[in-house]
Amino acid sequence: MSDAPTATPVAAARSTQAPSRWLDFSVWLIALWAGFFNLINYHAYPLFRLECGLVMLGLALVAWLMSALRKAAGPRLAFVMSALFLAIVIDLSTSIDLTWFYVLWGVLALVAWFAEAALLKLSLAAFGSVFLFQFVALATGIGAPERPTNYAKRLQDPKKPAADRPAVVHLVLDSYLGLDGMALGPEHYTRLRAEQAAFFTGRGFQVYPRAYSRHVKTVNSLPQLFSYGEAPLATTNRNLQYSIADELPYFMDLDARGYRTSIVAPTYLDFCVNQPLTYCRKFERSALPAMLDSEMSAADRARVMGFTLLQLAGLPSRAAEAVQLRSNDLFGTEGRRPYNRAKLLPLASVRELDRFSEELASLKRGEARAIHLLLPHDPYILDAQCRARPEPDWLDEHGPGAPEAREKAYADQVRCLQNKLGQMLDALDRTEAGREAIVVIHGDHGSRISPVAPYLGGPDLTTRELMMSHSAFFGVRVPGEAGAEVPGTYALDELMADFRKRDFLSAPRPGQVAPSILIMDAHWVPKERRPLPDFE
Repeated sequence: MSDAPTATPVAAARSTQAPSRWLDFSVWLIALWAGFFNLINYHAYPLFRLECGLVMLGLALVAWLMSALRKAAGPRLAFVMSALFLAIVIDLSTSIDLTWFYVLWGVLALVAWFAEAALLKLSLAAFGSVFLFQFVALATGIGAPERPTNYAKRLQDPKKPAADRPAVVHLVLDSYLGLDGMALGPEHYTRLRAEQAAFFTGRGFQVYPRAYSRHVKTVNSLPQLFSYGEAPLATTNRNLQYSIADELPYFMDLDARGYRTSIVAPTYLDFCVNQPLTYCRKFERSALPAMLDSEMSAADRARVMGFTLLQLAGLPSRAAEAVQLRSNDLFGTEGRRPYNRAKLLPLASVRELDRFSEELASLKRGEARAIHLLLPHDPYILDAQCRARPEPDWLDEHGPGAPEAREKAYADQVRCLQNKLGQMLDALDRTEAGREAIVVIHGDHGSRISPVAPYLGGPDLTTRELMMSHSAFFGVRVPGEAGAEVPGTYALDELMADFRKRDFLSAPRPGQVAPSILIMDAHWVPKERRPLPDFE
């Protein structure tokens, strides 16, 4: 008589319906490939490249691991694993809030308990259809996503003649540290300050070494400066991946003066909806095609694609973040956060700056052209000649890694930016409208190279770290006005307000008032006004 346990009727019934290993593996493989194809189709990235093949191979290994884990779970828990994996691959292609993800997992687990094999067969058919559709779109272009040629929603009257005024060219350069922020040292920063001052004053810019931003986050700083400091402070969570800018007085003023205004900006902060514009173009801040013309190897490109794909799946991405951070704490490693390893911000922005510079050939009087670039924003990818470093060498503003290494990498990325600005100014000077144009270049906050961005209740930062977050570049070129370093400590919004008082025709000279900054809470909501520390 055998002592082996006898399966319960329910377990026995379920075992006869268990899906085959090949069905199990095929579902995850096709679903993961469909999600990847969806990603590169959205970014208009060519499929038939080595890096895409490497990602597909990596996803095949992930699918095998998923199948092995499901089998290891045994007949009593396999349905739970099937439901979990199915919820993950659905989230990969659709983006689901984490709460609803858990609800979906529960519903799928209930269905899988009664009909696991049927659920997987249905899923294979559904993801197979998506895979086929995306493959056809990538291979032929049929069904590829179409984007508007002009994202502007509030169009200026095309019949209204443009004003007979000098053109305005306005660049917002994210995380651009001010000159006297650089002067705080050490040597690699003081050298950079000297190079930057000579470059800008030599090209006719009046620069404001002690300019600063009241805010350390773009979603707060840009509305503040484009409203001349008059916009109400945010009261709701600003820790967002997408935000629509309210109607901003600066762009209203340009419209009132008869300018034909155009904006180029990343999708992060949307200027295209509420401003009166003739043209608006949005670009993906981590556009994968930015890698195509870079020095990155196929393996590096595949890694970035893989981490980008990971960020589309909520639960796995959170788990990967937690594991990396915990590993850094336990073992003293310096692994970058997976979230940051999906970022191509400066690489994509250099591409857009090159395009912006080329388009300046058509600049005319009465036009205002603005661009917001995530440059010299982290990650620090580019060397001084704008060549992409190997992906394992990229660094981030808040670490890991030694602050000195991050600052040196940041300085090189600023030098890359300086080279690109030189090319842009050369392009301007090749046209009559460009030579007489008023050029405004500024940051939105500082470099923020510190353990964290300053916030209430957060870690205490040194005075220098705080200044590295708030010191921000500001420079203006006005034909007929000599290049110079303008003394005084001014907030960006104060400089913009005085620029308006001068009818946007001469460089600002605001009166000096006590400098102050706004400290946010953990949700990026400004909460407390404090004096700005001295630059000395």
